[in-house]
Amino acid sequence: MLPTPHRKWLNKAAVIAVFFMSGALQAAPFAWITNQTGNSLSVIETDGNRVIDTLAFPPQAAPAGVAVSANGSRVCVSNPDGKSVTVIDGATRIMLATIPLGAAPVGIAADNDGKYCYVADWYERAVLVLDVRAMRAIGRIAVGNSPAGLVLNRDGSRLYVANRDDDSVSEIDLSSRQVLRTVRLGKHPFGIELSADDRLLYAANVESNDVSVLDIESWQVVQSLKVGERPYAIAVARGRLFVTNQGDNTVSVFDEQDYRLLQTLKVGEYPEGIATHPDGKHVYIANWFSNNVMVLDADTLTVTVTVPTGNGSRAFGRFMAVQPQ
Repeated sequence: MLPTPHRKWLNKAAVIAVFFMSGALQAAPFAWITNQTGNSLSVIETDGNRVIDTLAFPPQAAPAGVAVSANGSRVCVSNPDGKSVTVIDGATRIMLATIPLGAAPVGIAADNDGKYCYVADWYERAVLVLDVRAMRAIGRIAVGNSPAGLVLNRDGSRLYVANRDDDSVSEIDLSSRQVLRTVRLGKHPFGIELSADDRLLYAANVESNDVSVLDIESWQVVQSLKVGERPYAIAVARGRLFVTNQGDNTVSVFDEQDYRLLQTLKVGEYPEGIATHPDGKHVYIANWFSNNVMVLDADTLTVTVTVPTGNGSRAFGRFMAVQPQ
């Protein structure tokens, strides 16, 4: 047995360690921003909204899609030109592996605890299943033409995929890895998102300049919302719907209760990826041609800060953890 003074020191050290570990777990999450033309990824510390790290990617990777597990432990990045997926440790920011995967991986989603990533392969008409622990593909789910956006429901039982060139969305049962049903909606859906209660799915339709509102239970489109030019991706915060419009450098904001258009906000040039901070109040927008990220207050609908990132900031997907790290 350790002498008493050493036991006391050990107990005190344990308390201090627990304190700092608790602080780390409660820290604000990073925003992981892919810079496609810069072949890099910017890591934004959301406490101070500053870039604290820039990760260089393998030559010609062209990172595009990004998915963070709900607990923040793993980050998966799709590299369409590199035909690969890069896996990053969410705590240390170390690249763990770059795995050859598919012909053109774009859309990507991560499960809650960072065990699996799901990758939409544009050319192969499939969603590929990546075992993040084994660092290898373990499954392939056939879907429609040119699969793009992916989103998981909160309990991880269902995966939704936008089949861009089929003008449809499919629902996948992840226990069986089978497509359950498919529905047609607007023209060329790309980014998709679920409501906070998983009852509605929103699809940004690039060619018809609208957002389809799909009721999950009835599997029927219940609303079509006109937005700006070339809508790309969607986020939900404070009971409001935020849609990036590439073609006119705006974000359309709707009330989720009655679908009123609340405001059309001017943002950076060619806005693409958009995601909500776990605080539910701030929305982060990646602007491709402006090479930056804007932070939007979802209550006041004002931009609070602009963070310079890298060339071609795209960040397609849920690029922040759902839960604080």
